[in-house]
Amino acid sequence: APPGLRWCVAGRNRSKLEALGAPAVVVCDADHAADVDALARRARVIVGFAGPFVQYSDALVAACVRHGTHWIDICGEVAWHRSLLDRFGDRARATHALVVNHCGFDSLPSDLGALFAVNALRSRAADPALRVATVMNYQVGLGGISGGSLATGMAMTSHPVVLSAGVDVDSPFLLGGEPSCGARKEDGPETEAWFDDALQCWVGPFQMADINLKVVRRSNALLGYGPDLSVREVGVCFTEKQARKAAKQAVTPTPPAIIAKMIEAGRLPKPGEGPPPSLRAVSRFQATVIATAEMVGGAEAPLPEDVCVTVSGGECGYEETSKMAIEAGLALIYESATCPGIVAGGGFFTPAAAMGTTLINRLDRAGIRFEVLPGRAAPAAKQSIQAFVARAEAVKRAGQQKPGKAKL
Repeated sequence: APPGLRWCVAGRNRSKLEALGAPAVVVCDADHAADVDALARRARVIVGFAGPFVQYSDALVAACVRHGTHWIDICGEVAWHRSLLDRFGDRARATHALVVNHCGFDSLPSDLGALFAVNALRSRAADPALRVATVMNYQVGLGGISGGSLATGMAMTSHPVVLSAGVDVDSPFLLGGEPSCGARKEDGPETEAWFDDALQCWVGPFQMADINLKVVRRSNALLGYGPDLSVREVGVCFTEKQARKAAKQAVTPTPPAIIAKMIEAGRLPKPGEGPPPSLRAVSRFQATVIATAEMVGGAEAPLPEDVCVTVSGGECGYEETSKMAIEAGLALIYESATCPGIVAGGGFFTPAAAMGTTLINRLDRAGIRFEVLPGRAAPAAKQSIQAFVARAEAVKRAGQQKPGKAKL
């Protein structure tokens, strides 16, 4: 950020805050209404990292909406997002507060990746209004797991958010974006593993797809990719066994009580724990997104070729998630004139609809790469994914062979 930026870190423990070396600290307990209100009143933008967000950030978002303060977070709590939208949507527009959830790995690579692919497809067709038929996202990564993310997932299961009467929390269109043709089988959750012949790899359910797809569908509702857009997201697996294990987990997830026992036994990380620096240093993620155009005007009408793009970066849970959220906050300060959500007057937006290409460009400059792959989509995707898998296998072998290296 430019040197003139005035920023602070806020939390409930002064000594821990001061140890971070930030230029200023604000002691603020999420359960203390006066603290929360004072923080929101003083800030122009607040970037929230404290989850589970329904527990630690609900009052702070409400205060931001009251005072017209912009809010960015890294939550994956879609039901909480819907609850906020129902309770505070009108007020946020009235105070011009911009509220943007899901600005971490949940769900920037998926949301901005879809926007980037749609824009690339429309550019290739030289048609800015081209209707998009499908967006298919292949997620692949190498790294560890966050104790905070585990805690949030358990909280979402054991203490579900109470929504307005008639709202189906399990709907794939909880945040909007239902196609004009109505819900289809493909809009439901992925539950199977299969070998993708075009990409020559095993794929299975991706654990965060249920979150990410709801966000992308809301972006479609706000930005108009296509009235009957079908959006899917799967995980690329290194082996058939891994793919089938993901499918089994999708159908029969591990009960929260079992996860709690594993955390207590030290087999899974506790809140505040995560991958060590040695593992984060070698971890990578990549989202490979293929977009196809909708056929309009009969079978004789030519369609532009499918387009394939990638979004890639380093360790997603800590290194890149922090980068994603902070760059989103800086975009609202230094490039507000080109952030569509601010231009529209505030309210609840997805990352793609709030900051769009402005945030894509910022992240690309910060090392999270957005690339349009040359050539035909399927062969380009196959080559890119195979290259990622080959690098990941090499890292795994190196980690297993060298003492002191984290095993992946």
